[in-house]
Amino acid sequence: MSIKKKYSHLGLSIVFYLVVSNILAAIAIGIASSVYTFKYLFALMQSGEIADASTMDPRLVSEIASKFSTENAALVNLLSMGISYFIVIPLTILILNSKKYKDIPIKGAFKFSTPYEDSMKKTLSPGEFFNFLMFMFPMGIIGSAIGSTLAYIITAITGNNMSDLLTSMLSNMSLPAVLLLSVILAPIFEEILFRYAVIGYARRFGEWNAIIISALIFGLIHTNIFQFFYAFLLGIILGYVYVYTRRLIYTIIMHVTFNFFGAFVPMLIDPTLSGKATPVMIAYTAFQYLLAVVGLILLILFVKKGNLLETTPNAPIPGKFSKDSILNFGMIALIIVCIGLTVFIAMSM
Repeated sequence: MSIKKKYSHLGLSIVFYLVVSNILAAIAIGIASSVYTFKYLFALMQSGEIADASTMDPRLVSEIASKFSTENAALVNLLSMGISYFIVIPLTILILNSKKYKDIPIKGAFKFSTPYEDSMKKTLSPGEFFNFLMFMFPMGIIGSAIGSTLAYIITAITGNNMSDLLTSMLSNMSLPAVLLLSVILAPIFEEILFRYAVIGYARRFGEWNAIIISALIFGLIHTNIFQFFYAFLLGIILGYVYVYTRRLIYTIIMHVTFNFFGAFVPMLIDPTLSGKATPVMIAYTAFQYLLAVVGLILLILFVKKGNLLETTPNAPIPGKFSKDSILNFGMIALIIVCIGLTVFIAMSM
C-alpha cells in the first residue's frame, strides 16, 4: 500500500470523527435545549406571565435557548464529549482499522499490534517517567505563547477579537465538571484515539512519521488557535512515549497531569478564569515557568545524550517524515475541515 493511500484513509477517518461528532452533538444538544425551552415556557404560562404561545415574543425563545447554554454548560459539554468518546471514537477506530488498510493480518477490530509487538512493551523507571513528565511543561508554555501571539496578531489585523475557546468553556463549568470532563475523560479517550489508534495504524510506515502526524492531527482537532501549538508539541512528547513504551497508561497519566495543572488548578485559584493577577495566581504562574525551565533543561540534555529513538530499519518511510503523508486527499481534506471549523468557531464566539 502506498504512503499516500495509507495516510489518506487516516485523514478521512478523522474527518468522519469530526463531522459525525459535531452532527450528533448538535442533535443531542438541540433536543436538550428544546426540552428545556418547552419546560421554561410551560412554567411561564402556568404562572400567568404569558397567556399562550400567540402572545409570546419570538425573541423569548432565543433568550431561553441562550440561557440553557449558559446555565447548563457542563451538561452541554458532557453531551458533546460523551457522544464523541463513547460512540464516535469506537466507530472511527473500526473504520481506521478496516481489513483493507491493515498492514498485516491482525485479529480484532480494535487491535493494532501483533502478539510479538505486544511482547516489546517497556516499563519506564521512575526517573525516566519523571523526565518525560517534565518535558511537557516547556511544550505547554512555548505552545501557548505562540498561539496567544498569533491570536493577538490576527485580532490586530482583522479587528475580530479572538477568544480562547477552552477558557470560555471552562469558565462556565463547575470544578467537579472540569475534573470529570477535562482531567479524567478527555485524557483517556484522546489517548485512545490519537496515540493508540492513530499511531498504531501508522507506526509500521515509520514511527517518527506516525508521531509527527498524530501530533499534527491532535493539534488540528482542537479547532482553536490558542490550543493548536501546545497540543501539537504535547502530542510529540506523548507520541514519543507511546512509541517508546507501547503502553498507553503512561501517556494517559501524563495527559491527566498536564490537564490537571493547566485547567483544573488555575480554575481552583480563579473560578471565573478572569486572568486577574492575584498573589496566588502570580505565584502559581511563577511555579509553572520554573517547571518549564527545568523541563526544558532536562529535554535538551536528553537530546544531547543521543537518547532519541532511531528510525525503524526498512520502514516504508525511511526518514523522520514524508511529505506524502500530508500531500494526499484525506489529510488535505482534514486540514481544510479543521481550519474551517477553527475560523467558524472563532467568528461565532
